[in-house]
Amino acid sequence: MNSPPLSGQRCPRSRGLLRAAWALLLALGPGLAVHAAEPAAPGADEDGVFALGWLDQTQAFSSTRANALAQQLDRFFGVERSDLEAAYSSLRLTVEGRWEEANAVEPRLRLRGRLHLPRIDERFSLIFSEDQGEGTSYYTQNPAFVEQQSTRVNLEVNLGEEGKDRWDFRVGLRSSGKLRTSMRYRYEDSLAENLFHRLSETVYFIDGIGYGSFTQYQLDRSLSPSALLRWSTEFRAQESLDGNEWASSLSYLFRNSDSSGLSTFVGINGNTRDSFVGRYQVGLRLRRNVARPWLFWEFLPGYQWEKVSSLTPREGGIFATLRLEMAIGVF
Repeated sequence: MNSPPLSGQRCPRSRGLLRAAWALLLALGPGLAVHAAEPAAPGADEDGVFALGWLDQTQAFSSTRANALAQQLDRFFGVERSDLEAAYSSLRLTVEGRWEEANAVEPRLRLRGRLHLPRIDERFSLIFSEDQGEGTSYYTQNPAFVEQQSTRVNLEVNLGEEGKDRWDFRVGLRSSGKLRTSMRYRYEDSLAENLFHRLSETVYFIDGIGYGSFTQYQLDRSLSPSALLRWSTEFRAQESLDGNEWASSLSYLFRNSDSSGLSTFVGINGNTRDSFVGRYQVGLRLRRNVARPWLFWEFLPGYQWEKVSSLTPREGGIFATLRLEMAIGVF
């Protein structure tokens, strides 16, 4: 993995992303004002649920819609899939600082989520994402482990969703103006009352990079009404890659109150061209609401052991990420 640029080199990009984020929020202003002006639901006061306004109403709405522990925990912890597959529009604006041993603190601004386009049968959406559009697990998209990606905007078409199956087509432009498209299939089902699994397969084309595929399998087991054990494994093949990437992880997610939760994880990843595991990682993730149901702070400390070639020794290092996130729902 290439060493990330110094934080000073990212300032122009961060400033540009910040301007884009504010422009988007301002553009949404009229629609949000209309939503705020709609009649309140029975039992809600004029200022909205908890007297905190329309933003809190959307957060309350999302929590009542969650009908499975995995969905509730993914939504609370801000797992990307929970936003990108939501039946309602959702955006997350995040400011974070990352620190790694032997590297300076790197500030970063992120925007991701989904905006359903109105009056088109809710099948068309604008997707704001930092992955390559093929879907990744928390472990490979975590900024403590990978080089920063810029936010990408794509048009997604839900081709069909019935029962356990879903098909999505996504098309967008990279920052260089080159085309990127993908087709994704997802299957999910219950194996038992407390056991749930999902499989997703994506085939994609990125102009200048080539064709590729991404496969992910997840198995969730509920341990209690507020605790979940998750095993995730994934595999990526791509024309531009020397060998194929793979990863596997085990995590424990726990919601200890309505406003706080924690997650612990262990993971490994590597490349099929190598005869060794590229990286071992272990960490803890603490997350809590701040002042409003839609505002979160998060602290993620951990340790990783990395080996980049058969000729170099494995090196260990501490990492930590501090994050402030605003979750905005629009429906």
